[in-house]
Amino acid sequence: MTSTITKQPKRVDYNLYAFESGIYRVSGPELSLCAYLVETSAGLIQVNAVPELFKSYFPHLKKLPVAAVVTEPIVTQLGDSLTGFEFELWTARFIDFQRPHKIKFIGQESTLKALYRRLELTMNGDFVHDENGQRQAKFVSRRWVDDVFEWHSSNSEVEIGSVRIDVSNSKEVKIYDGGKLVYDSTLYPISTGQDAASLYVDMMLSQIEPFQRDEDELGIIVAGNGIGSKPGVTSNFIVHYADRLMWIDPPARFYEKAVKLQVNPDAVTEYIITHCHEDHIEGFSALLQRKIERKEKLCLLSVDPVLEQLKEIFSPIFGDIMQHINYTDLSNREIFKNYFGCDIQIRENYHPVPTIGLKFNYNGRAIGISGDVLYSKNLINARLQNGSLTKEQYEIASAQWFADTELFLHDTTVSKDPVHTDLEDVEDLAREIPHVKAYGYHFGVRFESDYVTPTRFGDRL
Repeated sequence: MTSTITKQPKRVDYNLYAFESGIYRVSGPELSLCAYLVETSAGLIQVNAVPELFKSYFPHLKKLPVAAVVTEPIVTQLGDSLTGFEFELWTARFIDFQRPHKIKFIGQESTLKALYRRLELTMNGDFVHDENGQRQAKFVSRRWVDDVFEWHSSNSEVEIGSVRIDVSNSKEVKIYDGGKLVYDSTLYPISTGQDAASLYVDMMLSQIEPFQRDEDELGIIVAGNGIGSKPGVTSNFIVHYADRLMWIDPPARFYEKAVKLQVNPDAVTEYIITHCHEDHIEGFSALLQRKIERKEKLCLLSVDPVLEQLKEIFSPIFGDIMQHINYTDLSNREIFKNYFGCDIQIRENYHPVPTIGLKFNYNGRAIGISGDVLYSKNLINARLQNGSLTKEQYEIASAQWFADTELFLHDTTVSKDPVHTDLEDVEDLAREIPHVKAYGYHFGVRFESDYVTPTRFGDRL
Protein backbone atom coordinates (compact mmCIF):
# COMPACT_ATOMS: atom_id res chain seq x y z
CA MET A 1 0.00 0.00 0.00
CA THR A 2 1.42 3.41 -0.88
CA SER A 3 0.20 6.86 0.03
CA THR A 4 1.33 10.10 1.66
CA ILE A 5 0.89 11.08 5.29
CA THR A 6 -0.65 14.55 5.40
CA LYS A 7 1.04 15.73 8.63
CA GLN A 8 4.58 15.19 9.83
CA PRO A 9 4.94 13.46 13.22
CA LYS A 10 7.28 14.28 16.07
CA ARG A 11 9.99 11.74 16.76
CA VAL A 12 9.63 10.41 20.30
CA ASP A 13 12.41 7.83 20.32
CA TYR A 14 14.49 5.54 18.09
CA ASN A 15 11.62 4.42 15.84
CA LEU A 16 8.54 5.83 17.61
CA TYR A 17 6.77 8.87 16.14
CA ALA A 18 3.76 10.82 17.44
CA PHE A 19 1.10 12.71 15.48
CA GLU A 20 -0.98 15.48 17.07
CA SER A 21 -4.13 13.48 16.37
CA GLY A 22 -3.34 10.84 19.02
CA ILE A 23 -1.78 8.45 16.52
CA TYR A 24 1.65 6.89 17.00
CA ARG A 25 3.77 5.24 14.34
CA VAL A 26 6.45 2.63 14.89
CA SER A 27 8.78 2.50 11.89
CA GLY A 28 12.16 3.36 10.51
CA PRO A 29 12.74 6.60 8.64
CA GLU A 30 12.22 4.99 5.22
CA LEU A 31 8.54 4.07 6.04
CA SER A 32 8.76 0.76 4.19
CA LEU A 33 7.13 -1.06 7.11
CA CYS A 34 4.95 0.69 9.70
CA ALA A 35 2.68 -0.16 12.62
CA TYR A 36 0.32 2.34 14.27
CA LEU A 37 -1.25 2.90 17.67
CA VAL A 38 -4.45 4.93 17.80
CA GLU A 39 -5.89 6.54 20.94
CA THR A 40 -9.68 6.05 21.03
CA SER A 41 -12.52 6.24 23.55
CA ALA A 42 -12.31 2.43 23.84
CA GLY A 43 -8.59 2.52 24.55
CA LEU A 44 -5.43 2.10 22.52
CA ILE A 45 -5.94 0.30 19.19
CA GLN A 46 -2.97 -1.14 17.33
CA VAL A 47 -2.71 -1.60 13.57
CA ASN A 48 -0.28 -4.37 12.55
CA ALA A 49 3.17 -4.99 13.99
CA VAL A 50 6.80 -4.50 13.13
CA PRO A 51 9.85 -6.23 14.63
CA GLU A 52 10.73 -4.66 18.01
CA LEU A 53 7.23 -3.19 18.30
CA PHE A 54 6.79 -3.71 22.05
CA LYS A 55 10.13 -2.29 23.17
CA SER A 56 9.54 0.72 20.90
CA TYR A 57 6.21 1.92 22.29
CA PHE A 58 5.63 0.43 25.75
CA PRO A 59 8.29 2.41 27.68
CA HIS A 60 6.61 5.63 26.49
CA LEU A 61 2.89 4.81 26.38
CA LYS A 62 3.09 2.43 29.38
CA LYS A 63 -0.06 0.58 28.36
CA LEU A 64 -1.17 -2.28 26.16
CA PRO A 65 -3.74 -2.01 23.37
CA VAL A 66 -7.33 -3.17 23.85
CA ALA A 67 -7.38 -4.35 20.24
CA ALA A 68 -4.97 -5.20 17.43
CA VAL A 69 -6.05 -4.92 13.81
CA VAL A 70 -4.16 -7.17 11.41
CA THR A 71 -4.14 -6.72 7.65
CA GLU A 72 -2.92 -9.06 4.93
CA PRO A 73 0.80 -9.73 5.60
CA ILE A 74 3.33 -7.31 4.14
CA VAL A 75 7.05 -8.01 3.80
CA THR A 76 9.94 -5.79 2.76
CA GLN A 77 13.68 -5.83 3.33
CA LEU A 78 12.98 -4.30 6.76
CA GLY A 79 10.77 -7.17 7.99
CA ASP A 80 7.13 -8.24 7.99
CA SER A 81 3.86 -7.08 9.53
CA LEU A 82 3.23 -10.21 11.64
CA THR A 83 6.52 -10.22 13.58
CA GLY A 84 6.21 -8.05 16.66
CA PHE A 85 3.34 -9.44 18.71
CA GLU A 86 5.04 -12.10 20.84
CA PHE A 87 6.59 -10.00 23.63
CA GLU A 88 3.56 -7.75 23.74
CA LEU A 89 1.38 -10.80 24.38
CA TRP A 90 3.76 -12.26 26.97
CA THR A 91 3.46 -8.97 28.86
CA ALA A 92 -0.32 -9.04 28.42
CA ARG A 93 -0.33 -12.54 29.93
CA PHE A 94 1.91 -11.86 32.93
CA ILE A 95 1.38 -8.16 33.71
CA ASP A 96 -1.20 -9.45 36.18
CA PHE A 97 -1.02 -13.24 36.50
CA GLN A 98 -4.51 -13.56 37.97
CA ARG A 99 -6.12 -11.28 35.39
CA PRO A 100 -4.37 -11.44 32.01
CA HIS A 101 -4.88 -8.46 29.72
CA LYS A 102 -6.93 -9.75 26.78
CA ILE A 103 -6.41 -8.17 23.36
CA LYS A 104 -9.11 -8.30 20.69
CA PHE A 105 -7.51 -9.41 17.42
CA ILE A 106 -9.46 -8.04 14.48
CA GLY A 107 -9.05 -8.93 10.82
CA GLN A 108 -10.04 -11.39 8.17
CA GLU A 109 -10.00 -15.01 9.31
CA SER A 110 -7.11 -16.29 7.17
CA THR A 111 -4.81 -13.53 8.44
CA LEU A 112 -5.73 -14.11 12.09
CA LYS A 113 -5.17 -17.84 11.67
CA ALA A 114 -1.65 -17.24 10.33
CA LEU A 115 -0.81 -14.94 13.24
CA TYR A 116 -2.34 -17.25 15.84
CA ARG A 117 -0.41 -20.24 14.52
CA ARG A 118 2.96 -18.53 14.83
CA LEU A 119 2.13 -17.41 18.40
CA GLU A 120 0.78 -20.84 19.30
CA LEU A 121 4.17 -22.37 18.44
CA THR A 122 6.11 -20.19 20.87
CA MET A 123 3.67 -19.37 23.70
CA ASN A 124 3.37 -23.04 24.37
CA GLY A 125 4.23 -24.27 27.84
CA ASP A 126 5.72 -23.96 31.30
CA PHE A 127 8.36 -25.51 33.53
CA VAL A 128 6.82 -27.03 36.66
CA HIS A 129 7.75 -29.19 39.66
CA ASP A 130 8.47 -32.81 38.84
CA GLU A 131 7.22 -35.84 40.80
CA ASN A 132 10.11 -35.45 43.27
CA GLY A 133 9.22 -31.84 44.07
CA GLN A 134 12.08 -30.23 42.15
CA ARG A 135 10.87 -26.93 40.67
CA GLN A 136 11.12 -26.43 36.90
CA ALA A 137 12.30 -30.03 36.35
CA LYS A 138 9.35 -30.92 34.14
CA PHE A 139 7.95 -29.21 31.05
CA VAL A 140 4.20 -29.18 30.41
CA SER A 141 2.50 -28.03 27.22
CA ARG A 142 0.07 -25.14 27.44
CA ARG A 143 -1.17 -22.56 24.95
CA TRP A 144 -0.57 -19.31 26.84
CA VAL A 145 -1.75 -17.43 23.77
CA ASP A 146 -5.34 -18.52 24.51
CA ASP A 147 -5.27 -16.45 27.72
CA VAL A 148 -4.79 -13.17 25.85
CA PHE A 149 -5.70 -13.67 22.18
CA GLU A 150 -9.39 -12.86 21.68
CA TRP A 151 -10.70 -13.74 18.20
CA HIS A 152 -12.75 -11.19 16.26
CA SER A 153 -12.51 -12.30 12.64
CA SER A 154 -14.61 -10.29 10.21
CA ASN A 155 -14.98 -9.40 6.54
CA SER A 156 -16.80 -6.18 7.40
CA GLU A 157 -16.78 -4.24 10.70
CA VAL A 158 -16.15 -4.85 14.41
CA GLU A 159 -17.46 -2.57 17.16
CA ILE A 160 -15.89 -1.85 20.55
CA GLY A 161 -18.16 0.54 22.43
CA SER A 162 -18.49 3.64 20.27
CA VAL A 163 -15.47 2.61 18.16
CA ARG A 164 -16.10 0.97 14.79
CA ILE A 165 -13.29 -0.77 12.90
CA ASP A 166 -13.71 -1.42 9.17
CA VAL A 167 -11.66 -4.38 7.84
CA SER A 168 -13.76 -5.10 4.76
CA ASN A 169 -10.64 -4.61 2.63
CA SER A 170 -7.99 -7.13 3.72
CA LYS A 171 -5.22 -4.63 2.97
CA GLU A 172 -6.73 -1.52 4.57
CA VAL A 173 -8.10 -0.33 7.92
CA LYS A 174 -10.47 2.46 8.89
CA ILE A 175 -11.25 3.33 12.52
CA TYR A 176 -14.25 5.47 13.51
CA ASP A 177 -14.80 6.84 17.01
CA GLY A 178 -18.24 8.26 17.79
CA GLY A 179 -18.98 8.29 14.07
CA LYS A 180 -15.82 10.28 13.25
CA LEU A 181 -13.05 8.81 11.09
CA VAL A 182 -9.92 8.90 13.28
CA TYR A 183 -7.61 6.57 11.34
CA ASP A 184 -7.44 5.66 7.67
CA SER A 185 -4.55 3.51 6.46
CA THR A 186 -4.58 5.29 3.09
CA LEU A 187 -3.51 8.44 4.96
CA TYR A 188 -1.23 6.58 7.39
CA PRO A 189 0.28 3.96 5.09
CA ILE A 190 1.40 0.60 6.39
CA SER A 191 4.19 0.61 3.80
CA THR A 192 5.65 2.83 1.13
CA GLY A 193 6.51 -0.33 -0.78
CA GLN A 194 9.31 -2.81 -1.35
CA ASP A 195 11.30 -0.48 -3.59
CA ALA A 196 11.75 2.05 -0.79
CA ALA A 197 13.10 -0.65 1.52
CA SER A 198 15.44 -2.06 -1.12
CA LEU A 199 16.91 1.36 -1.90
CA TYR A 200 17.29 2.13 1.81
CA VAL A 201 19.08 -1.16 2.50
CA ASP A 202 21.36 -0.71 -0.51
CA MET A 203 22.24 2.76 0.74
CA MET A 204 22.97 1.43 4.23
CA LEU A 205 25.14 -1.44 3.03
CA SER A 206 27.16 0.85 0.74
CA GLN A 207 28.67 2.30 3.93
CA ILE A 208 30.30 -1.00 4.93
CA GLU A 209 33.96 -1.67 4.17
CA PRO A 210 35.14 -5.21 3.28
CA PHE A 211 35.42 -7.36 6.40
CA GLN A 212 39.02 -7.74 7.61
CA ARG A 213 40.08 -10.87 9.50
CA ASP A 214 42.89 -13.37 9.86
CA GLU A 215 41.61 -16.53 8.19
CA ASP A 216 43.78 -18.66 10.45
CA GLU A 217 41.91 -17.45 13.53
CA LEU A 218 38.51 -18.22 15.02
CA GLY A 219 36.63 -15.12 16.12
CA ILE A 220 33.23 -14.07 17.38
CA ILE A 221 31.51 -10.68 17.32
CA VAL A 222 28.80 -9.91 19.87
CA ALA A 223 26.23 -8.40 17.52
CA GLY A 224 23.74 -8.03 20.36
CA ASN A 225 23.36 -9.17 23.96
CA GLY A 226 19.83 -8.13 25.00
CA ILE A 227 16.35 -9.58 25.31
CA GLY A 228 13.24 -9.02 23.27
CA SER A 229 11.29 -6.87 25.70
CA LYS A 230 13.95 -4.30 26.63
CA PRO A 231 15.58 -1.50 24.61
CA GLY A 232 18.83 -2.59 23.01
CA VAL A 233 19.91 -5.10 20.41
CA THR A 234 18.62 -8.63 20.91
CA SER A 235 21.17 -11.40 21.35
CA ASN A 236 22.91 -12.46 18.15
CA PHE A 237 26.46 -13.28 17.09
CA ILE A 238 28.78 -13.38 14.11
CA VAL A 239 31.36 -16.17 13.95
CA HIS A 240 34.24 -16.09 11.46
CA TYR A 241 37.07 -18.45 10.52
CA ALA A 242 38.85 -19.39 7.28
CA ASP A 243 36.66 -17.88 4.53
CA ARG A 244 33.42 -18.41 6.50
CA LEU A 245 31.30 -15.64 7.97
CA MET A 246 28.29 -16.93 9.95
CA TRP A 247 25.51 -14.79 11.41
CA ILE A 248 23.62 -16.42 14.28
CA ASP A 249 20.00 -15.26 14.84
CA PRO A 250 20.01 -12.02 12.78
CA PRO A 251 18.07 -9.28 14.64
CA ALA A 252 15.46 -6.72 13.64
CA ARG A 253 16.64 -3.93 11.32
CA PHE A 254 19.86 -5.85 11.11
CA TYR A 255 21.09 -3.99 8.03
CA GLU A 256 21.35 -0.85 10.16
CA LYS A 257 23.07 -2.81 12.90
CA ALA A 258 25.38 -4.36 10.30
CA VAL A 259 26.59 -0.87 9.42
CA LYS A 260 27.52 -0.23 13.05
CA LEU A 261 29.32 -3.58 13.17
CA GLN A 262 30.85 -3.09 9.71
CA VAL A 263 29.80 -6.56 8.59
CA ASN A 264 27.93 -6.78 5.28
CA PRO A 265 25.07 -9.31 5.43
CA ASP A 266 25.49 -9.93 1.69
CA ALA A 267 28.96 -11.29 2.43
CA VAL A 268 27.73 -13.71 5.09
CA THR A 269 28.30 -17.30 3.95
CA GLU A 270 25.86 -19.01 6.36
CA TYR A 271 23.02 -17.97 8.64
CA ILE A 272 22.26 -19.99 11.76
CA ILE A 273 18.89 -19.97 13.56
CA THR A 274 19.07 -21.41 17.08
CA HIS A 275 15.32 -21.27 17.79
CA CYS A 276 12.09 -19.50 16.86
CA HIS A 277 11.33 -17.20 19.76
CA GLU A 278 10.63 -13.85 18.20
CA ASP A 279 13.78 -12.04 19.38
CA HIS A 280 15.85 -14.66 17.52
CA ILE A 281 14.01 -14.51 14.19
CA GLU A 282 13.18 -10.81 13.92
CA GLY A 283 15.56 -10.38 11.01
CA PHE A 284 14.66 -13.57 9.14
CA SER A 285 11.91 -12.26 6.86
CA ALA A 286 13.93 -9.17 5.92
CA LEU A 287 16.92 -11.34 5.13
CA LEU A 288 14.92 -13.83 3.08
CA GLN A 289 13.15 -11.04 1.19
CA ARG A 290 16.49 -9.53 0.21
CA LYS A 291 17.73 -12.92 -1.01
CA ILE A 292 14.57 -13.37 -3.08
CA GLU A 293 14.86 -9.91 -4.65
CA ARG A 294 18.52 -10.57 -5.48
CA LYS A 295 17.61 -14.02 -6.88
CA GLU A 296 19.94 -15.72 -4.39
CA LYS A 297 19.45 -18.65 -2.05
CA LEU A 298 19.74 -18.23 1.72
CA CYS A 299 22.32 -20.66 3.13
CA LEU A 300 20.70 -21.80 6.38
CA LEU A 301 22.20 -23.98 9.12
CA SER A 302 19.89 -25.25 11.85
CA VAL A 303 18.16 -28.45 12.96
CA ASP A 304 14.98 -30.04 11.61
CA PRO A 305 12.62 -29.11 14.51
CA VAL A 306 13.65 -25.44 14.21
CA LEU A 307 13.32 -25.57 10.42
CA GLU A 308 9.80 -26.96 10.70
CA GLN A 309 8.79 -24.05 12.94
CA LEU A 310 10.39 -21.54 10.56
CA LYS A 311 8.35 -23.03 7.73
CA GLU A 312 5.11 -22.73 9.69
CA ILE A 313 5.83 -19.18 10.82
CA PHE A 314 6.88 -17.72 7.47
CA SER A 315 4.89 -19.76 4.94
CA PRO A 316 1.88 -17.38 5.16
CA ILE A 317 4.19 -14.64 3.91
CA PHE A 318 6.46 -16.41 1.42
CA GLY A 319 4.69 -19.62 0.48
CA ASP A 320 7.16 -22.50 0.46
CA ILE A 321 10.27 -20.89 1.96
CA MET A 322 12.37 -23.91 0.95
CA GLN A 323 12.28 -22.66 -2.64
CA HIS A 324 14.59 -19.88 -1.47
CA ILE A 325 16.78 -21.75 1.03
CA ASN A 326 19.76 -24.10 0.90
CA TYR A 327 19.43 -25.90 4.23
CA THR A 328 21.95 -28.09 6.04
CA ASP A 329 21.15 -29.95 9.26
CA LEU A 330 23.69 -29.09 11.98
CA SER A 331 23.12 -32.48 13.62
CA ASN A 332 24.85 -34.17 10.64
CA ARG A 333 28.23 -34.97 12.16
CA GLU A 334 29.65 -36.26 8.87
CA ILE A 335 29.40 -32.71 7.54
CA PHE A 336 30.08 -30.61 10.62
CA LYS A 337 32.94 -32.47 12.26
CA ASN A 338 35.04 -30.76 9.58
CA TYR A 339 33.05 -27.91 8.04
CA PHE A 340 35.60 -25.92 6.05
CA GLY A 341 38.14 -26.96 8.67
CA CYS A 342 35.98 -26.27 11.74
CA ASP A 343 34.36 -28.78 14.06
CA ILE A 344 30.87 -27.39 14.78
CA GLN A 345 28.96 -29.17 17.54
CA ILE A 346 25.45 -28.56 18.80
CA ARG A 347 23.41 -29.54 21.81
CA GLU A 348 19.69 -29.64 22.52
CA ASN A 349 18.70 -27.09 25.17
CA TYR A 350 16.10 -27.09 27.96
CA HIS A 351 13.83 -24.34 26.65
CA PRO A 352 10.11 -24.07 25.77
CA VAL A 353 10.78 -24.45 22.03
CA PRO A 354 13.36 -26.55 20.14
CA THR A 355 16.63 -24.72 20.79
CA ILE A 356 20.31 -25.42 20.20
CA GLY A 357 23.60 -24.37 21.75
CA LEU A 358 26.76 -24.20 19.62
CA LYS A 359 30.45 -24.97 19.89
CA PHE A 360 33.14 -24.10 17.33
CA ASN A 361 36.66 -25.61 17.28
CA TYR A 362 39.11 -24.33 14.66
CA ASN A 363 42.91 -24.37 14.52
CA GLY A 364 43.15 -25.44 18.16
CA ARG A 365 40.91 -22.62 19.40
CA ALA A 366 37.34 -23.22 20.65
CA ILE A 367 34.39 -21.09 21.69
CA GLY A 368 30.97 -22.06 23.04
CA ILE A 369 27.59 -20.34 22.90
CA SER A 370 25.05 -21.70 25.34
CA GLY A 371 21.94 -20.72 23.41
CA ASP A 372 18.81 -19.78 25.33
CA VAL A 373 18.58 -22.31 28.13
CA LEU A 374 17.19 -22.89 31.60
CA TYR A 375 20.14 -24.29 33.53
CA SER A 376 21.25 -24.94 37.09
CA LYS A 377 23.30 -27.74 38.60
CA ASN A 378 20.38 -28.71 40.86
CA LEU A 379 18.06 -28.77 37.88
CA ILE A 380 20.13 -31.09 35.68
CA ASN A 381 20.75 -33.35 38.71
CA ALA A 382 16.98 -33.56 39.25
CA ARG A 383 16.35 -34.25 35.56
CA LEU A 384 18.93 -37.04 35.62
CA GLN A 385 17.15 -38.49 38.65
CA ASN A 386 13.66 -38.23 37.13
CA GLY A 387 14.82 -39.81 33.88
CA SER A 388 14.28 -36.87 31.53
CA LEU A 389 18.06 -36.75 30.93
CA THR A 390 20.30 -39.69 30.10
CA LYS A 391 23.85 -39.77 31.47
CA GLU A 392 25.16 -38.70 28.05
CA GLN A 393 22.64 -35.83 27.83
CA TYR A 394 23.57 -34.81 31.37
CA GLU A 395 27.21 -34.36 30.38
CA ILE A 396 26.19 -32.20 27.42
CA ALA A 397 23.89 -30.08 29.61
CA SER A 398 26.58 -29.61 32.27
CA ALA A 399 29.59 -27.31 32.56
CA GLN A 400 31.74 -30.05 31.05
CA TRP A 401 30.37 -29.29 27.58
CA PHE A 402 32.35 -26.02 27.70
CA ALA A 403 35.45 -27.48 29.37
CA ASP A 404 37.38 -27.81 26.08
CA THR A 405 36.71 -24.21 25.02
CA GLU A 406 38.82 -21.11 25.51
CA LEU A 407 35.76 -19.01 26.25
CA PHE A 408 32.02 -19.44 26.36
CA LEU A 409 29.08 -17.07 26.20
CA HIS A 410 26.11 -17.98 28.36
CA ASP A 411 22.47 -16.95 28.57
CA THR A 412 22.35 -14.87 31.79
CA THR A 413 19.39 -13.26 33.53
CA VAL A 414 19.27 -11.16 36.69
CA SER A 415 15.47 -10.91 36.77
CA LYS A 416 14.54 -14.49 37.80
CA ASP A 417 13.29 -15.18 34.28
CA PRO A 418 11.54 -18.59 34.41
CA VAL A 419 12.97 -19.88 31.10
CA HIS A 420 16.54 -18.55 31.22
CA THR A 421 19.61 -19.05 33.42
CA ASP A 422 20.11 -17.00 36.59
CA LEU A 423 23.42 -15.20 37.01
CA GLU A 424 24.14 -17.22 40.16
CA ASP A 425 23.89 -20.45 38.17
CA VAL A 426 26.18 -19.15 35.41
CA GLU A 427 28.67 -18.20 38.12
CA ASP A 428 28.47 -21.73 39.56
CA LEU A 429 29.07 -23.14 36.09
CA ALA A 430 32.06 -20.85 35.56
CA ARG A 431 33.59 -21.95 38.89
CA GLU A 432 33.45 -25.58 37.73
CA ILE A 433 35.69 -24.81 34.76
CA PRO A 434 37.86 -21.90 36.00
CA HIS A 435 40.33 -22.26 33.10
CA VAL A 436 37.60 -21.11 30.65
CA LYS A 437 36.66 -17.42 30.33
CA ALA A 438 32.91 -16.92 30.94
CA TYR A 439 30.82 -14.18 29.34
CA GLY A 440 27.14 -13.38 29.86
CA TYR A 441 24.56 -12.29 27.30
CA HIS A 442 20.76 -12.15 26.90
CA PHE A 443 20.28 -9.83 29.87
CA GLY A 444 17.90 -6.91 30.29
CA VAL A 445 19.97 -5.14 32.96
CA ARG A 446 23.77 -5.05 33.14
CA PHE A 447 25.35 -6.86 36.06
CA GLU A 448 28.63 -7.16 37.96
CA SER A 449 30.24 -10.49 38.69
CA ASP A 450 33.62 -11.85 39.75
CA TYR A 451 33.15 -14.86 37.48
CA VAL A 452 31.08 -13.79 34.48
CA THR A 453 31.87 -10.80 32.25
CA PRO A 454 28.84 -9.07 30.72
CA THR A 455 29.24 -8.70 26.97
CA ARG A 456 28.83 -5.42 25.10
CA PHE A 457 27.48 -4.71 21.64
CA GLY A 458 30.35 -4.97 19.16
CA ASP A 459 32.74 -6.97 21.37
CA ARG A 460 35.19 -8.94 19.24
CA LEU A 461 36.52 -12.01 21.03
